[in-house]
Amino acid sequence: MKIPEVSIPMLNGEFREQSPAPKDAYSYQCEKNKKFYVKSLEGGKEMWLILPNREFGLKQVETLKNTYNNESTTLEINDPETYIKEGDVLTYQKCRLQKLK
Repeated sequence: MKIPEVSIPMLNGEFREQSPAPKDAYSYQCEKNKKFYVKSLEGGKEMWLILPNREFGLKQVETLKNTYNNESTTLEINDPETYIKEGDVLTYQKCRLQKLK
């Protein structure tokens, strides 16, 4: 009986490292080596904010095109000074949009 040849990509060197970025998300790199992801929803009227330990939605502030918030968090997209503010505390500062590989 002949054993069929098996090709497993990880064993023959044919593998690619997958990006940790969620599909269709933008990556931001901030001061203090902090990082987060943002996904645009509803034609840019909402953003899904993906932090290392949680994720949640934010709605666009009607009078401010690049500002999104909920009851406790504000995201202002203004590259290279994008920031996240939780309450009165800037938790992510000087964030720059990163090109995803």
